[in-house]
Amino acid sequence: MTIYWDEKILDVWNSIQTQRQLAEMEEQQVHLTLAECLDGVRKGYLEYEGRRFEFAESVLFDGKLGIQLPRSMQLIPRGRGSTHQHEQLTYKEEDSAVMLGMNHMAHLLPMSGVESFVQAMTAQVKKAQAGLQVVHNELIELDGCRIACSEFIIPIEDKSYYQILFATSVNGRALLGSFHFESEEVLVWQPLAHALIRTLRVEQNLIMT
Repeated sequence: MTIYWDEKILDVWNSIQTQRQLAEMEEQQVHLTLAECLDGVRKGYLEYEGRRFEFAESVLFDGKLGIQLPRSMQLIPRGRGSTHQHEQLTYKEEDSAVMLGMNHMAHLLPMSGVESFVQAMTAQVKKAQAGLQVVHNELIELDGCRIACSEFIIPIEDKSYYQILFATSVNGRALLGSFHFESEEVLVWQPLAHALIRTLRVEQNLIMT
């Protein structure tokens, strides 16, 4: 029983900490909205607080997937001798710690299973990372393409990070992606990441339902 109550107390404490962190983020300044970010992506650029983002479509995984990304995000080359380079990609913004990882997995996944898949992946991450708190879950429907998202705060030492995990089905296999950034960037990158996720374009003739 002692272990049970210790876990409950820890859960409550983490919940309080998460609420406090979110309140502090909200109080910092007026944040971007999803609508503003979507409009900026459509126009090809977005300006906010002296920062300018310019967008272009990246076509990935042998043409199976397209996504709009800021030009400031650069593909990180993989080391020599690595295999299946086209199956796992990592992008990093030049002047910050913002990262995007995408993995076209061997795991078979129809569009109808993306939500449960993200729930299972989130549970795995939560089990591996102490103090992780899930903030939001969402299912996005785009022209027959389903994208499931899970957002969480991860405390690491004296900092906290925000992560947006998302998944869809590409050519009948799971496409798992993740935006990862410091909590100080949440006012910009939380809505911006969601806008970019909504630009995902999957080859229609390859979609499994």
